[in-house]
Amino acid sequence: MEQNRTKVIQVVRFIVQVGFLTAVILGVSTKMFSAWLLPAALLVGVFFCGWVCPLGAVQDWMWKLGRLLRLPQLHVPCSLQRYLQLSRYIFYFLAATWSISFALLKGPHNFNRLLHGDILTVASGVIGLFLLVSLFIKRPFCNYFCTGGARQGLWSVLRIFSIKRDTAKCGGCKQCNRACPMNIDVANTDFVRHPNCIGCMSCIAACRKNCLKYGLMPALSDKKKQS
Repeated sequence: MEQNRTKVIQVVRFIVQVGFLTAVILGVSTKMFSAWLLPAALLVGVFFCGWVCPLGAVQDWMWKLGRLLRLPQLHVPCSLQRYLQLSRYIFYFLAATWSISFALLKGPHNFNRLLHGDILTVASGVIGLFLLVSLFIKRPFCNYFCTGGARQGLWSVLRIFSIKRDTAKCGGCKQCNRACPMNIDVANTDFVRHPNCIGCMSCIAACRKNCLKYGLMPALSDKKKQS
């Protein structure tokens, strides 16, 4: 029953992604969401990246296309990911503290412009390169270059709603890790508070033992009982 529910959620997510992509093509600007991005990150994490961002959605679909075409699917090991994922935060801090412009790394903005034919050739090439790499690696831009996602991610570590893992049920198959587009080590986390988590719930859908659920952060007393 729980598995069917998570599959429905993934279908809903796909419909939402298609809806927002269509809205952008029709001329709706994603800037209209900027006012609630940080408050939402404090409550439920980086929801925008997992459910709304058109560039993130297209990267997801390119990955699935790569699987359909039986292209090599590369998964970055957690031991390497923990260092590589710092790159987007480095870009963000350089932009925020030293006012260094990373115009080519404004992925969602440049992607929106690309859809309307209003973008420089270099930026078009950068976006095209990320989409091409997405055939082999999950969300390369989101994982390592998105400064907007980095900003929201830093706030999201304070979230009170996220993915919880029932350690008693978990069999350690790590299907959740393989399903995560942001390469988060869900299999070794009781409550996912990782700044890169985009709330896509792909890990929940992949869990065969239904030990992952989305909900309120466990109380401290509950954590003591589990340990």
